[in-house]
Amino acid sequence: MSNAEISKTPLWIPRSIEHTNVAKFILWINRKRNLRLRTYSDLQQWSTNPATSQDFWGDAYLFLGIRRPEQNTELDQHHIDTHIPKSTPLFPPPIFFPFEKLNICEVILRNRLTNAVAIYAAREDMKTGVAVSNITWGELSSRVKQARDAMVGSGVGSGDIVAAVISNSVNSIVLCLATLSLGAIWSSTSCDLGPQGIEERYKQTKPKLIFADNAYLYGGKLHTLENSISHWSKEIGENDDNAYVCDRNVVILPYVEGISFDLDRIHQGISWDDFIKRGTGRPLAFTMAPFSHPAFILYSSGTTGKPKCIVHTAGGALLKTKVDSVLQHDIRENDIVFQYTTTSWVMWMLNFFNLANASAMLLFDGSPFHPKQDILIDLADRIGVSVFGTSPRYLTELKARGIIPRQRFRLKSLRVLTSTGAVLSADMYHWFYDKAFPPSVHLASMCGGTDIAGCFLGGTPLLPVYPGELQARCLGMAVDIFDSSKAEASSVLVSGQAGELVCTQPFPSQPLTFYGVDGPEKYRASYFARYGVHVWCQGDFVQMCPDTGGLVVLGRSDGVLNPSGVRFGSAEIYAITEKYDEVEDAICVGQRRKQDVDERVLLFLKMKAGNVLSLGLIDRIQKDVRKQYSRRHVPSRIFEVADIPYTVNGKKCEINVKQIVSGFNTAVSGTVANPQSLELYRKYLDLDMDGPQSVPQRTEAKL
Repeated sequence: MSNAEISKTPLWIPRSIEHTNVAKFILWINRKRNLRLRTYSDLQQWSTNPATSQDFWGDAYLFLGIRRPEQNTELDQHHIDTHIPKSTPLFPPPIFFPFEKLNICEVILRNRLTNAVAIYAAREDMKTGVAVSNITWGELSSRVKQARDAMVGSGVGSGDIVAAVISNSVNSIVLCLATLSLGAIWSSTSCDLGPQGIEERYKQTKPKLIFADNAYLYGGKLHTLENSISHWSKEIGENDDNAYVCDRNVVILPYVEGISFDLDRIHQGISWDDFIKRGTGRPLAFTMAPFSHPAFILYSSGTTGKPKCIVHTAGGALLKTKVDSVLQHDIRENDIVFQYTTTSWVMWMLNFFNLANASAMLLFDGSPFHPKQDILIDLADRIGVSVFGTSPRYLTELKARGIIPRQRFRLKSLRVLTSTGAVLSADMYHWFYDKAFPPSVHLASMCGGTDIAGCFLGGTPLLPVYPGELQARCLGMAVDIFDSSKAEASSVLVSGQAGELVCTQPFPSQPLTFYGVDGPEKYRASYFARYGVHVWCQGDFVQMCPDTGGLVVLGRSDGVLNPSGVRFGSAEIYAITEKYDEVEDAICVGQRRKQDVDERVLLFLKMKAGNVLSLGLIDRIQKDVRKQYSRRHVPSRIFEVADIPYTVNGKKCEINVKQIVSGFNTAVSGTVANPQSLELYRKYLDLDMDGPQSVPQRTEAKL
């Protein structure tokens, strides 16, 4: 039994759908094209039909207001040349809208009221706990103008790369807008990423400028970055003569005031004040560039090697995120939006684009549970957030801490809560609606990736929410599910069988390339090695529920569990472990060593303080798994560990653990947030797995 089959009673039902953006879009398309689309299913099928999918993307481009108003007098305001012939392969990536030009910064700043608030900036503060400041659109534009002017004075132009090691702050928004206004390319990482992780990224992309915060606060603690910056600035600058195009191009931002910082230790370092002096008072202007002009470099998780440098286009990233935000998740022009994220995660870029969709955003930099456990909910309630973006890990932690938001806050403005980054279990859906949040809130779980700058699967205000299910395949995304046991393409979408998540039609947010001389080869190998260039294979293991049309994500394909030929995802096991109050976290992997005939499933549990793993608890979990799924799903062994490895973006390092317990030696990237925890799993490579389950003594992590 899958999570989605536990209950088929909807937890949320659409209301007032005529006010939603997607309902208005359907009416607009029907009038324009003399169609009779009535439901989300009608729209999704039309948007992914090979004969009409390019019409959808063109219509979305116009409906969502990306084209400049003056262009509508130069070109047919009701038409856009999509240029993609039928049966076009997805690799090399096709060029969308070759005759369109745009600038993301211009789109975001267009027609804004000078005195209206653009950003509510909240951050941890040593004196007050949390400090909140309001930035108007006029102030934002002025700061962008100043930064852009200094960038021009530093020699930055169209196509150059500007990078930052930076907090989720107003500075990050300003510098990104300034970079994009020039037609340059933005790339960012968070301050908590170690020197190795930063070097692995920026030694590949060789930025012309790198901005770096001097320090940051997290959980009430000050983290100074002088040593880290000193290390990576030398490694990036000294090991490659072309790393910095001109002198003194590591710009130190005084993010935390009143701390000492020795600028002389920074290779090619320059203070923010001296950097700004490079400006000469140039006016704010926008470099108009083709739709497919590069705008962002994002990075793969890189848990088993150097991260891949994924180049996204200006038009593709903007259009896709607008479709996801405005049409899928119903962000409206008067909304205030919030996404908890760091600048290393793709969600930072998607949140950045919300400045083009909503009236204002709430930024937060710091721990989501400091200075009090409900700080994010409190800020959202006080400021009037309409759309709240978070992750299953945050919601699970709220539940574990006994925080019931609707008992503490009115949340009268909250309309949508989005969740992404991992699988949200059916149990968490029930907790969300039965106990935690107002029943009127639309819970929209999403599945996508850094590689597509958006979602394959997501929410919609036109369909019910069922526990454990993502509501729908996203508009414009020709999602299918292929039988993972067969080498050839074979759809099992309507059967309900689990399989490989694929996409069979081009979409505008495909990466332009992977940066670097071998980038195209890495690109092709990442998505097209299995089914060829006409099918994008995402690497997720999913199934569709035939009775509702919803979808269940079961985990990553490369982490699929396969004991005795029965394939299932780790998410199914996590749905069980999340029910046990004694368990804080879990990681489930397959083990198949050289000497093993078959794969066995190992489940590792991190227990909550004051609890230990007992044979009784092991027995209960195994019986629960057997009852809810099958005997083949039952883990062969369950062990207690002191820590679970995660990436800096909050994803469990299942592949790393699987490789360790199976005897494969692979390099560990700087992207792993707690790499010392991986050492805890090495002893399970040679552990005797025969005989009855025992409870070995827990091994503590060594720093």
